[in-house]
Amino acid sequence: MKNIANQCFFLLLVTCLVACNSSPKEKTETLAVAASNTGGINGVDGNCVAPPEWFTGAVPTPQPQNFPQGDDVTNCDFHLISWQYFLWLTEEVNGKLRFENLYTSNAIHPETKNDTYQVLDIVEQALSKGILIDQHGRAVYSNIMINDIYRDWVLDNKLYDPKVFVDFDATADFPVGSMSLKANWKLVQPGEDVSNLYTTKADIQLLTMVDGEPRIPEDNPQIQKDVEVALIGLHIAVVVEGHPEFIWATFEFDGNAPNFKEDASGVVVQGMNDPVSDKNWLLYTANTTARQTNANNAEILEFVDESKQTLTPVTQVARQYAQGGGSSTNRGNIDHLNTNAKDQLKKEGSIWENYFEVGAVWFNTEKGVLKPDWNPNVDSTMVTGSLTLSNATIETFTQKVRSQNSCFSCHNTFPVTNVPLSTKVLPGKNANTSHILLKNYQGGGEVKRSN
Repeated sequence: MKNIANQCFFLLLVTCLVACNSSPKEKTETLAVAASNTGGINGVDGNCVAPPEWFTGAVPTPQPQNFPQGDDVTNCDFHLISWQYFLWLTEEVNGKLRFENLYTSNAIHPETKNDTYQVLDIVEQALSKGILIDQHGRAVYSNIMINDIYRDWVLDNKLYDPKVFVDFDATADFPVGSMSLKANWKLVQPGEDVSNLYTTKADIQLLTMVDGEPRIPEDNPQIQKDVEVALIGLHIAVVVEGHPEFIWATFEFDGNAPNFKEDASGVVVQGMNDPVSDKNWLLYTANTTARQTNANNAEILEFVDESKQTLTPVTQVARQYAQGGGSSTNRGNIDHLNTNAKDQLKKEGSIWENYFEVGAVWFNTEKGVLKPDWNPNVDSTMVTGSLTLSNATIETFTQKVRSQNSCFSCHNTFPVTNVPLSTKVLPGKNANTSHILLKNYQGGGEVKRSN
C-alpha cells in the first residue's frame, strides 16, 4: 500500500466537481494507510493526515504515476495528493511560486510554446457572462496555466489545429502527470489588510464597454502593469495513474465567504431569507440574506467609473455546499486533513495555513471510466468525492444551478456545437475535458455542449 518509511512518496492531483453515488469502499473504508510517523490510519473517517515531512523542508515532488490502484486506494489518497500538489505548487522557486513559473494556455501553439507571461486576462465566471465583483467594486481576475506534460501532448499531436483535433482519436487520454490550473486573484486596495493572504504584483487586462457590457476586449486590451493582487482561489486538475478524467481539486482562502448553514447530519438548512453570517468576510457583507448571495450579474453589470475600473452591483458570496458535499467519509477526511495540514503549516509560520481544500472530485473506476460522449447529467454513477463541489470565487454563480454545480458538468466528453459556421461540430472525445482545447477549436467564447 504505502511505504511508511518513505512518506515523501505521496503524490498527485486536483480540482472541480459532479454528482453521483459514493463508492461502497468510501462508506466502509477500513484500509490502514500509514501516512505519518504517528501511525495514523488514513482512509478511515476523521483520520486523514499529512506526512510531517511535507512541512519540514522542500515538499516532495508528486509522483502521479505511482498513485495507488485497486484495493490499495482510499478516499483519503485523493485529498492527500491534492494537498501535496497545493503545497508543492505554492513553494517558492526562483523568486516566484512554482505555479507562477508554469506555461500559459498560449503554450499549446508552436509559435508560443514557451510562453510563461501570466497576465491576468479572465474576469467572466464559469458557464456565465457574469463577473465576480468584490466589496470595493473591482472585478476578480483569473488566469490559466498548464505544465509541460499537458503542453507537449497537445503539441506532439497537433491538437492546436482544428482540422487535426476534429479527427483525433476519440478515446485518447491526456497522459499521466498532465496538469492545468486556474488561479483567482483579488485586486488589493490602498490600506486593505491582506496580511493573511499571499500577495504579488501582476499585469492585468482592463475592462471597457464591449457590445454594451463591461468586458475585456478580445483584441488589443489595455494592460495595467504591476498591480498588487491577492490569491483567493486555486483550481488544480491533474491526471494520475488510473484516472484520465483528471482529479479536480480546489482550494480557497479561509476568509473568502461563509458556508450555508447545515444541520448535524450535514444537510443544508439555510433559510433563503435569513442571513448566512453576522460577520463581514472578504466577499460578503454581514447579515446579507442567502437569497441575495451568488446572484449572477450578467445582464445588469455596469461601470460606476470606467477610469477607476469600478463596477456595480457588488457580488455577495456564500459557499452553498461545505466540502463540496459527498459521503460522510469524504467530508470527514477533508475536514480532518485540512485541520492537520493547517496545524503543521502554522508551526512553520507559513502563509498557507490560511488556505484550505474545499474538496475534490474524480471517478470511482469500479463503476466506470472516461469515455467519449459522456456527461454527468446523463450518467453520474462513476463520479465520487465532493459531488457538489464549487469554488466560491471561481464558480460563484453556477453553484446554485443543480446541472452545473460540478466540475464534470463543464469538463466532460460531450460534443461541442458552439463553433463557427465554417467549422465542423466537434464530436465527443476524451480530450474534450480540456476547455483550453475547446476554446481554441471554436475560436474563443463560452464552451457550449450538445446537451
